[in-house]
Amino acid sequence: MKESWIKINDETFFIKDMSIQLSIGVHASLELSFDINRYPSYSNLFFNKFENKEKFNIVGKEFEAKGTIIKTIDTDNTTMNISLRCDLLNHKDISERREEIIDEVLNNEQNNNIK
Repeated sequence: MKESWIKINDETFFIKDMSIQLSIGVHASLELSFDINRYPSYSNLFFNKFENKEKFNIVGKEFEAKGTIIKTIDTDNTTMNISLRCDLLNHKDISERREEIIDEVLNNEQNNNIK
């Protein structure tokens, strides 16, 4: 999987894996995995947010999670997994992604024609 990113307070964090579970309401649950061997500073930052019960916003490539809190943190020697809950999840609407999808299809077709 290609490494992805999120932003919290305009600071970029690189994630190994992410999943989002939607609810019938506007809130959602997020699961994030971080490589703490590559980014050891992440541990202290997220543990501080957890201990202080700090609410924050997350911005990703295709979503924005507002009013986010950390529910649980699980770590081993290489990975930190965080479960979060956000008050409001805004997905990027497919109509907003239209141009990105067209560009992706055209680039794939051009690359296939070049071979």
